[in-house]
Amino acid sequence: MELLQLEKLGTYEDELINLLCDCVDTGASVGFLPPMSELEARFYWTSVQEAVDANASLILIAKEENVLLGSVQLSFSSKTNAQHRCEVEKLMVLSTARGTGVATMLLQGVENVAASWHKQLITLDTRTDDAAYHLYQKMGYIEAGVVPNFVKSASGNLENTSIFYKEITPSQELI
Repeated sequence: MELLQLEKLGTYEDELINLLCDCVDTGASVGFLPPMSELEARFYWTSVQEAVDANASLILIAKEENVLLGSVQLSFSSKTNAQHRCEVEKLMVLSTARGTGVATMLLQGVENVAASWHKQLITLDTRTDDAAYHLYQKMGYIEAGVVPNFVKSASGNLENTSIFYKEITPSQELI
């Protein structure tokens, strides 16, 4: 498996659109509700490209044998008192590749990038008790709290979101 940082979505745009649609349509809590249209996904990725172009975020992808299996974004704060931290966003893995270590590889990748950019704190949020929640715990993230009824699920129910953080040493090599 290979991990790449994208400067331009370029040739991966269609695969990223497919990834987002697959994740949303299989119930992942990534900010959208099913059904996810290709147009809505394309619009989303255009906004991500704009953030990357503005150096406000970066995107990593995992691929194997020229197939994109997952992606994750790392966003940076523009606030002067927040230059030491960053946020993990939209950790997504194709439904057919879940449970194969792709999410772990992507998360380790953004942690390494954050450390190389001299960040000291990584934050993220996820729906409480779903698969990502347990992955973050396993990877050493600390749950800071729970916001009740924060997200609407595909079934229409309101569900809790957990806020996590992880302190890192800038430029440390993470495992």
